[in-house]
Amino acid sequence: MVLMKKTPLWIASKGLLAERGSDFFRCLETAVITYNPVDIHDLRVASRRLREGLSLFSKCYPADRLSYMRKAVRKITDMLGDLRNIDEYLDFLREEAIELGPVHGLELADCIDRYEVKRAKAQKQLKREFRKTRPATLRKYFVRTIHSPYIFDPPSGAVDPFIAIDDFARESIDQRLASVLELVPVARLPLQAACQHRLRIAVKHYRYRIEVLSPFMDEKYREVHAHVKEYQEILGRIHDLDVFIELIRGMGIAKHTEIALAELLTAKRETSFAAFLAKLDTVPFEVIGARIRSLL
Repeated sequence: MVLMKKTPLWIASKGLLAERGSDFFRCLETAVITYNPVDIHDLRVASRRLREGLSLFSKCYPADRLSYMRKAVRKITDMLGDLRNIDEYLDFLREEAIELGPVHGLELADCIDRYEVKRAKAQKQLKREFRKTRPATLRKYFVRTIHSPYIFDPPSGAVDPFIAIDDFARESIDQRLASVLELVPVARLPLQAACQHRLRIAVKHYRYRIEVLSPFMDEKYREVHAHVKEYQEILGRIHDLDVFIELIRGMGIAKHTEIALAELLTAKRETSFAAFLAKLDTVPFEVIGARIRSLL
C-alpha cells in the first residue's frame, strides 16, 4: 500500500498498523524458535511499537477490538520480561567482571553461574507460556481488526477518518513530545532518579510514535531519530545503573567486592548523567520536535 502525506486517516491507519503487525509476528515466529537474547529483545521492541501504533490509532477503531489486541500484545511483552531482565543482568555482570579484574572477578563469576541457571529456568517457563498462545489466531484477529476502521458515521469521540494523515501525525507526535518536555526540568537534577526513569519511558513512547509515522518523512528523519534514540539509550543506561546498584546489595558477594562494584557503577552513572546534560544543551527536545514537525 502506497501512502502519501494527504492519504485519509482511515486508509493510512490500516497500512501503518499492517506494517507494525507484520514486524511483530515475524519477530514472534523467530523468538519462539531461538530464545536467544537478541531475538527476545527484538520481539519486545516490536511488541511495544505495535502497542504504540494501536494506541496512536485507538480512536479510529471500535474500542473493544483494539483493547483486546493491546492486551494480547501486552501479555506477550510481559511474558518476555523475566528472561530479558536476566539477559541484561548477565551482560552487566560479565562487563563488570572484566573491568574489576581477577581480584573481584571470581566472585562475580559465581553470580554469573547462578544467573545462567535462572536463565535456563526462565526459558523453560517462557516455552510453557508460549505454548498457550495461538499466534495464528491472534494474527487473524489482528488482520480483521485493522481492516475495519470507522469510515462513515463514526461514534462520538472518534477521530475524523478523512483527515489527512500528516495533520493527524503532527498533533499526535506533539502529544508525546509534551509529556517529554514536562519531565525535563526535574530530570536535570542529579538525584531525581524516579523522574529520569519516567522521562526514559516518555522518550521511548515518543520514539516509537515517530517510528510508526516515519514512512511519511524524508531521509532527514534518520538524523533526528538518531538523536531521540541516543536520549533513550543514555537514560536507559542511567536507569540500568540505578537498578544494578540496588541489585548488588542482595547478591551475597564479599563486602570489598560490593564496595568496588558500587564505586565503579556510581562513576559510570555520573558519566552517563553528564552525557545526558550535554545532550540537552546541544540538541534539546524542543529542537527535535521542530525538526520532526518540519518533516511532516
